[in-house]
Amino acid sequence: MTREEIMEKKISMAKERDSRIMKISSPMGSIMFNVLRQFDQAYANFKGQLGEPGGVSHEEGVALMDEARELTMAFSGLTGKLSKKVKFKYFVPQELQEMQKAVSGKKNELPAR
Repeated sequence: MTREEIMEKKISMAKERDSRIMKISSPMGSIMFNVLRQFDQAYANFKGQLGEPGGVSHEEGVALMDEARELTMAFSGLTGKLSKKVKFKYFVPQELQEMQKAVSGKKNELPAR
């Protein structure tokens, strides 16, 4: 592809629903962005294979998503610590706050008898 074609493709992708544009300011951010991009693609495939014969079982899917949730919450915590150290205001995304409330609620539930 030519440079112009690549730019046209990027502009077209930026116009798509749910797309994000981000200026990356650090080498670590670049690495994490690349991992996130691949996670997002793998997750899209995961949803299509969940519960399918030869795909991912529901039990395994729940375990993987629990691990993804825990990692996301841990990364948010690290971002909060780092931000506090350098006096940068970090806002926990609303979706993550709701996820944390849901997880806390499940931990406080008593098992059925």
